Amino acid sequence: MPVATASPAPAVATSEPVEAVPAAANHAENRVEKKDGNGEVASSGCLYALGVALLLVACCAMSVGFSLYNKYLFSGPIKAPIFITATHRMFAFVGAFLAWQLSPASFYTRAKIDKPEMWQKIMLIPVGFVMNIGMNNLSLQFTTLALNQLIRSFSPVSIALTSFLIEGKTQSWAKSMTLGALVGGVVMGVFSSPDFEMLGFLICAGSVLGQSLSIVMTALVMGGTSVKLHVFDVLLYSSLPTLLILLPWSYALGEFEVLENAFIENGFEATMGLIIAGGTLAFTYNLASIVFIRLTSSVYFGVTGGFRCALAIAASFFFFPQRIGLLSIAGTVIAISAFIVNSFFTMKEKLQAMDNAKKITSIKQVEKQIEDEEEGRPLIKERV
Repeated sequence: MPVATASPAPAVATSEPVEAVPAAANHAENRVEKKDGNGEVASSGCLYALGVALLLVACCAMSVGFSLYNKYLFSGPIKAPIFITATHRMFAFVGAFLAWQLSPASFYTRAKIDKPEMWQKIMLIPVGFVMNIGMNNLSLQFTTLALNQLIRSFSPVSIALTSFLIEGKTQSWAKSMTLGALVGGVVMGVFSSPDFEMLGFLICAGSVLGQSLSIVMTALVMGGTSVKLHVFDVLLYSSLPTLLILLPWSYALGEFEVLENAFIENGFEATMGLIIAGGTLAFTYNLASIVFIRLTSSVYFGVTGGFRCALAIAASFFFFPQRIGLLSIAGTVIAISAFIVNSFFTMKEKLQAMDNAKKITSIKQVEKQIEDEEEGRPLIKERV
């Protein structure tokens, strides 16, 4: 998966344990309401829809392209996935720093961290990132991209089980049905595949478990505290601690020697070009995802995960030598279909929760107004 996505996330790794940018799902509606009655309403709505559609295509293309690029890189030119993951994180940090310094306040303003619980949440991110994205990239050395993506599609099941064991959270019957279908599809698709390798499977499964633990444990530590952080905030505060974990791990795996050999065999310029290309793609994907979320919502971005996974699996057969049987095809179709349906149920639940939260806020505002009016009446009587 791309280094940029969290999720229960895109694949934006940094966003998985962190609440997304405040949703902008109603921006278009607000603009239309303000322009209601003039001739610009239709054109404004069409341009907005076209922009969102193009951005969605770009995000999906970059997500699939990033997966293909990582598989190519870790299978041949630079077999140092943990070190490359560290460089991606460094590029993301530099990009976030430049955004902090150069972008207008309307696009990004750095959030100040002044609460201990916020630091607790942020310090969980490096551990979750290493377990999730680091292990996922490492697995690409030992398994095919198609199987990697199929195993990663198991994440909704892993998150549901982890949240039940730790928080006692249960799923609706509809989501439970899709999770059951997802389990059957993944088991059928993975274990019947001619390309199945136990080592790659275990590493990738470990990354899925790491993703689930990081998300659920972050929610548990934070409790009812609401912390709103931009993705750039997460990159600024958590990237350097992440490097303190990734670089020693890379050295322990002998990747520094692998990197040295890559510079000798491929040449300095070619090797640096590959590293820079990967880092640039990582940050560009982060940026495109952020803009898409600002135009719509993180809820809608999460729904695209199943489609991105399906595209990556299909594309992998055109770029890499992979084998697949009828049972594996059937399992993959079942798993991806269940993943997409589960995402839609999750979206409905989150949208309902957001709607309920708005209603509760409105009720509290009315109650506060009534209390203020009642407190003011005795003062009026005293003056009279």
